[in-house]
Amino acid sequence: MADPLPFLRPSKAPRSEKRMLAIFDGGNAPGYSSVAVAITEEAARHNIELWAATQGFRSLTSDATVDMAFERLTVHRKERYALLAAGIPARSMGRRVQDPGSDFRSERYRGFYEVDKRLEAVETFRRQGFTHVVCVGGNGTLMGQKAWLEAFGDDRPKSGFINVSIDNDVAGDRAIGFLTGIEAGSTIARGLYEDAYTHNRIYLLEMMGNRSGRHALHCGVASRSHLIVLPFFRFPERVIREIAHALLETDMAVVVVAEGYELEARDKLTPVPSASHYLKRQLEQFGMCDRPEKRVIAEPFSRYLRGVRPGFADVSAAYLKTSLLFQAFAEGRSEVMPYILGAHDVGVRPFAEIASEDRVERSFLPLLDRFGLPVLQAWVRENFTSDDRTI
Repeated sequence: MADPLPFLRPSKAPRSEKRMLAIFDGGNAPGYSSVAVAITEEAARHNIELWAATQGFRSLTSDATVDMAFERLTVHRKERYALLAAGIPARSMGRRVQDPGSDFRSERYRGFYEVDKRLEAVETFRRQGFTHVVCVGGNGTLMGQKAWLEAFGDDRPKSGFINVSIDNDVAGDRAIGFLTGIEAGSTIARGLYEDAYTHNRIYLLEMMGNRSGRHALHCGVASRSHLIVLPFFRFPERVIREIAHALLETDMAVVVVAEGYELEARDKLTPVPSASHYLKRQLEQFGMCDRPEKRVIAEPFSRYLRGVRPGFADVSAAYLKTSLLFQAFAEGRSEVMPYILGAHDVGVRPFAEIASEDRVERSFLPLLDRFGLPVLQAWVRENFTSDDRTI
């Protein structure tokens, strides 16, 4: 019996000499779509046949939950129509440069922690005839890609990585999505700031930041929040007391709390409170309580940031990084990541030189506190001040 769906797998489609697979994985961030479009355009420019894994790393394993594991990407609709007429699943990407979210990703596929799944993915990759792979995501995606490449042995494909993350947790690069995330997050914080000023309220705003708190830090500084609580802070009683007294004496305030604050302590409670609610409970012990004349409001973490449209600064970075990556491929390089640190600091780094950075810049420490709290400032100096660049 003939296969009724002959082109659901790229191995059954006519092949080009160069066949690239784009894999999008990790937590969603603004800019996935921009990178997808940039890769599509660069692949067409370099005569490389481009496919996307519809479910990230998962598509390469038996854990895939959809029949169509791969989809052909084109720039123009006419090419898409021709492919569809031949029974090949295809999608035109030419106008999707600022779409929110991503059509091609999985949420941190944990199956890749298993060696057997990575080996299965190697066999799938080879069977489909792919020659190149570009992975898109944050630090976790990069670690997954590096572990997977080891499973290829000596016969590794041409590979590259493009850093897209709100967390900005890959050292030596500014992640696509980071600037958009700051803009969206700061807009929320500043809006609460104005509401707090108008109505004499205290807002404890929980923001993204499970380990480093870099997003919460930059949003808090940009919005002029009164206090920023980083995820690795474990305040002693004397610091909590000082913060509570400062909030009692002020008419209004916005306190930004990273989502990872006191995570271990919170996990022992039932139900597990949010970071902002936990800080509120700590402050209540020293008289900083919600009352009609001055509300103390613990705002929950908002995930809508992940679904906002990327700002054009991040779109520009997506195109520049993708161009740098394809230039590296043309030069015969592999296992590289294009980076952007500033207008005059761009390039390509080999995987061996890339490290994760779940930390924050030490230069921001003086901006954590606008109250001028001597006990807090002394505690920060004692615990986090050294000659190192980050903490």
